[in-house]
Amino acid sequence: MSDRRAIPLEQRGVLAVTGEDARAFLQGLTSNDVNRVAADRALWSALLTPQGRFLFEFFMVEHDGALLLECETARRDDLLRKLSMYKLRSKVGVAKRDDLSVFALIGEGSAQALGLPDEAGAAA
Repeated sequence: MSDRRAIPLEQRGVLAVTGEDARAFLQGLTSNDVNRVAADRALWSALLTPQGRFLFEFFMVEHDGALLLECETARRDDLLRKLSMYKLRSKVGVAKRDDLSVFALIGEGSAQALGLPDEAGAAA
């Protein structure tokens, strides 16, 4: 008997950053190396003030040509506004993805059930 369970994380939501400048746009704004993000590699990052104060935290992963940001649902609109404010002439789009939900899969063998290697940041 397996003790694996999928738990909906209703307090987490998703934004999509799309467009040809998406990586460069986020690389200049976030605290981690966006070039390390891929469809099989998620990465935690944060958006800070120019003085280094914390504003937002999120996980990033690539999916269907977009960079998805998994963030707090309660602060998602604020993050959307902040990113939209910075995009200026960048060829990017930032939008809510209400069609996606965030789940945590817990229990022994959870990573293997998704075909993931047992290492931090693995994504599917």
